[in-house]
Amino acid sequence: GLKERLALTKFVSQETLRTVEELKGTVGRSGVRRRVTVLFSDIRGFTSFSETRQPEEVVEMLNHYLHTQAEVVVKHGGDIDKFVGDELMARFIGDGAEVRATRAAVEMIEAVAKLNAARTDGGPSIQIGVGVNAGEVVLGAMGSEQRMDFTVIGDAVNLGARLCSAAAKGEVLLSQYVRAAFEDLPGIALVPLEPIKVKGK
Repeated sequence: GLKERLALTKFVSQETLRTVEELKGTVGRSGVRRRVTVLFSDIRGFTSFSETRQPEEVVEMLNHYLHTQAEVVVKHGGDIDKFVGDELMARFIGDGAEVRATRAAVEMIEAVAKLNAARTDGGPSIQIGVGVNAGEVVLGAMGSEQRMDFTVIGDAVNLGARLCSAAAKGEVLLSQYVRAAFEDLPGIALVPLEPIKVKGK
């Protein structure tokens, strides 16, 4: 039973585990407003890659790259919210969340580049785009009484996802709300871009 419980903890986020422990297992479907920094990363050209590979090879590649990105998120104090296909969603809460998320985003690009350099299978290199946004969201348990997901909901989350979609290969797009949270980040070059139009904005 303990082995099963330990195995199941890998399928939920650390924030979910903490919440369940605090509430002693009685988790209701509700949420609280909090300022959260969200990070989305997405593999570019994943559909075309998966169409030319066996499913087992695709899963192996996907797990390898998502694992590497997830390690970077955890290193910078983030929490994995979910994986959706080839997309990773993470959230950063608390002091310096915007800075930690930005550093994680840049390091994720670098980590993926290192994975590509180390590959010997001769296949195409994998590239990701990353979007980071910050704002007030609702954090809590969503879903049915039989199956809930502890996640964040709100316009700030949607904008983070839109920025990820707009990011080019190897690019991190920060919103003005993230940029306004710090003056300068040693080792990271911040470049102002022209306004872009994303869905709903």
